[in-house]
Amino acid sequence: MATYAGNQFLVYVGLNDGYNFGIETQEADGSLHRWNLDTVNDIDFSGGVIQEYVPRTGQKVFRETDLFTTRNGGTYSWAFDWLVDSEEILQFLVKSAIDLTATGLVYITGEKGHASDYVVGSAAGNTLQVCIVSPDASETRVLHSAVVTELTLSMDAGTNGGRLRASGTIWSGFQPNVATNAVTDGSTASNTDFNQGLFDCHAIEIATTQVTCKSFSFTISHPAARVGFAICNSNDAEPQEYVRNRLEITGSINVKMDDTSVAQQAFWLAGTSKAILVGDEGTSGGGSATKIFFEFPTVKYTGHNVDLGSEDGVFIELPFTATATGSNKLMYLKLTN
Repeated sequence: MATYAGNQFLVYVGLNDGYNFGIETQEADGSLHRWNLDTVNDIDFSGGVIQEYVPRTGQKVFRETDLFTTRNGGTYSWAFDWLVDSEEILQFLVKSAIDLTATGLVYITGEKGHASDYVVGSAAGNTLQVCIVSPDASETRVLHSAVVTELTLSMDAGTNGGRLRASGTIWSGFQPNVATNAVTDGSTASNTDFNQGLFDCHAIEIATTQVTCKSFSFTISHPAARVGFAICNSNDAEPQEYVRNRLEITGSINVKMDDTSVAQQAFWLAGTSKAILVGDEGTSGGGSATKIFFEFPTVKYTGHNVDLGSEDGVFIELPFTATATGSNKLMYLKLTN
């Protein structure tokens, strides 16, 4: 086998477009988008391999048969870190993370339920297929029936020209396929450029007051778990379905020390809720937003961290947790070019 460089590996991703959930079927090239990552990680197989030592009597060292290994009941994950350049892939990730549509202005309420039916054989529309194409054609990995269990969106004025960066984890309860590459580069779907970032956010507000921001990030955590066991794709003990657990959003905004940011310490200590808005317009609800908009109407601060050692101006980090009750909104979001 030849020696390959990491940048020779390609990644393609597609949103489920009607294939039965859990059924290992190669998405058509026209449904896959080339994902231009900084670096390519391999699938983490460790959660899918269950090993146990069962020492038996009769000798002082382990026998070969004392180590039990199985892939039944395992899970698999894949980590990514990406300077966002595709509107379609970004919306795939958001849609899978929040289990809702991600086209146009979207929001999550306190009454959020399940949008997808994650049962084998169903057309679960918020699942992904990730193809890691190897220069060794026989070693292409396909992670199918996968969901985004963690997604971090971040912008920093001092990095990458302030552009939006996405990182996180894609998870599947089904065994990945390792086989001959079936993706034809150049026949895949085209990407719409996305180059928005912090400098496009003309409205950055805390409780409707404009602030000076150095960085902003938030993480959507929406774990999944296997339910049941079934024979699927000729594999024993694949899941019958998934369940999506509690959706949580935590974040942090780093703003210049001024009257507004200093005042937030009292609100943190008192447990008072506040609103945070970052976008290309400042109307609550994002009705006039055009390309990039994030709003968290009711956050609880989880800290108030002042960097007094900075020679580039004193800034305050305000970590937060987004909250919502009933029909109230947890988050508004719009990402389009």
